[in-house]
Amino acid sequence: MGSTRLSIGLCLVMLVGMVGALPAAVSAQQDQVTITATVVDQDGRSVGGGVDVTASWQGGSVNGTTASSGQVLLDVPRGANVSIQVDDDRYVRNIPYEVSDASTQSVDVPVTDAGTATVTVRNAQNETVEDARVLLYRGGQFVTDQRTDADGTVTTPAVEQGNYRLDIYKAGYLDNRTQITVGSQTDINRTIQQDEVLLTVEVVDDYFDPAEPLNASVRIPSVGTLQTTDGDAATTVPVNTKYNVDVTKDGYDQATQTVTVKQRDLTETISINRTDSLSISTQDRVLLGNSITLEVTDEYDDPVEGATVSQDGQEVGTTDADGQLEVDTESAGSVSFTVDDGTVQEEVTVRVVDAPEELTGTQIPDSTGTDAEPTGTSGGSGPGFTPVTVAAALALLSLVAARRR
Repeated sequence: MGSTRLSIGLCLVMLVGMVGALPAAVSAQQDQVTITATVVDQDGRSVGGGVDVTASWQGGSVNGTTASSGQVLLDVPRGANVSIQVDDDRYVRNIPYEVSDASTQSVDVPVTDAGTATVTVRNAQNETVEDARVLLYRGGQFVTDQRTDADGTVTTPAVEQGNYRLDIYKAGYLDNRTQITVGSQTDINRTIQQDEVLLTVEVVDDYFDPAEPLNASVRIPSVGTLQTTDGDAATTVPVNTKYNVDVTKDGYDQATQTVTVKQRDLTETISINRTDSLSISTQDRVLLGNSITLEVTDEYDDPVEGATVSQDGQEVGTTDADGQLEVDTESAGSVSFTVDDGTVQEEVTVRVVDAPEELTGTQIPDSTGTDAEPTGTSGGSGPGFTPVTVAAALALLSLVAARRR
């Protein structure tokens, strides 16, 4: 009796589970719609059976094959945007047939007899051209993009038979654009012409306003290295080419710029800037008890604000808006300063002396790099005394003594 009750209980649980699953299954079926696609030829007639068809949408796809009526049933998500493509040796579509906001519906999918084109590209010397880019367009729609092989030849995949625009591109050659008609198997021969244009490179330093022209070295790969005069250098280069042009100059960072040359003369401006650097202007020697003034400028002689200054390895402050910092002296001896602006470091040494006589001959560079007059004493004769003034004083004293006698 107990086993019977257990069996009945299990059956009830299974039944409840099945009933609970039914709405989800029904919902899944309701989310699917069927598109009845009929594949038709250029005259609108069914192409019959055996044609493979693929319907794809975001996140999925489904395959089918036409029946003798030329129809195929495709189950797709309701409301999806569906692309229908045909895969067949006899018939082809260059671009998929599009169904927006899918619902249960019937559509005709037009196809065209399949054809191919074999394109051979040669130069003016009747030599085949390898790696030429060959593109086909039909009715403004892109169809194929291929490159010629070592024999200068490329064969298109199966495309719709009919009229096309044929574009051929190759670095160093003029663009070639013609109209062609593709049949079941079509051979096309085209000759492309080499040509050159004038490329002018202008090298400037755009720190200045207006930008300052520079004499620099300009290297163009496979062409050569040029030297600019008053900032300009010019040479002829093949058409439809792309170069990574390098510009170098002493005291400046190297610059590399991609230059795309088409089919007309071109002027390209390339800017380079001075290599980051710091200059520190200060006293060579300073008397103990006086402060040391550091003035920091960059590669363009502009004041460097916010640079960190360390004295003998210990940070002592940062430069102000004028690029300056004053540091007190505490003891005699050599003091080393390091200035760091976050990119570049520079060092300078100042000697602190405790006797005025040790300042003799010291010159203090000013902010422009020129030398001011020496401070302190010179020649060891005391403040303001020189050999000339001492001799004049002695002569005066002798004259006074003679008058007294």
